[in-house]
Amino acid sequence: MSLAETQKLFQDRLLGGGDAIRARLTGDGPHLKVYEQAYGARLLEVLGEDFPALHTLLGDAAFAEAATAYIGAHPSQWRSIRWLGRELPGFLSATPPWRDIPVLADMARFEWGLGLAFDAPDADALSIDAIGQVPPTAWPVLAFEFHPALNLFQVSHDVAPFQAAVVAETDPDGPPEPLDAPQTWAAWREAETLVVHYRALAPDEAAGLAALMEGADFARFCEVLADQGADDEAALRAAALLRHWIETGWLAGLEAEGMSF
Repeated sequence: MSLAETQKLFQDRLLGGGDAIRARLTGDGPHLKVYEQAYGARLLEVLGEDFPALHTLLGDAAFAEAATAYIGAHPSQWRSIRWLGRELPGFLSATPPWRDIPVLADMARFEWGLGLAFDAPDADALSIDAIGQVPPTAWPVLAFEFHPALNLFQVSHDVAPFQAAVVAETDPDGPPEPLDAPQTWAAWREAETLVVHYRALAPDEAAGLAALMEGADFARFCEVLADQGADDEAALRAAALLRHWIETGWLAGLEAEGMSF
């Protein structure tokens, strides 16, 4: 058996508990559990680092229980361990008993969103001068490319103060409270400092931004804002939002099918 085949059997043991590797080990592999326990402990450690506020919210024992169940349901499939927690928000929202405590999935969703903003690829941000170069005929079909570090997510609990307290290593005032309605947040990385910022979006901004990120053009963007209540002021509201997004570094490019500028 080749080294690659042996490595594959060892991987199968760590990820799925397969027993075929034992035939390749001296004395039935008496120290195999050392590797198994070390691997499992490292995965739990990574989840704790990626979700510190969730860890604090649950406590050590309950977090270890939830994380162990998650790893069992979603073994690491990526070369980088960075993506281990990718499915944790969905797991917590769908799996008993954690699905009965929706704040847990919200906290995981919030922390994962911040992490994505921090780890996103870099890109040049669009300058405000670029908007001035767009000809009037291009505006209705103008589409927008957003910076890779911009990330949107929705939560139904006021998790931000709790998460901020945990990161600052201070005691949270209390557990996150439910919101009156789901709230969309944006997280992004500042180019110069690499600091991740986040803020809640107004409903019309959230709807318009989501539409643009899905490929809508400027005309459709204005329609979405009008549907959200802007009515005759939709164009002005759209222009104000675009300017703010550019100044914040959220936009990375412009394009209009069949036109160059």
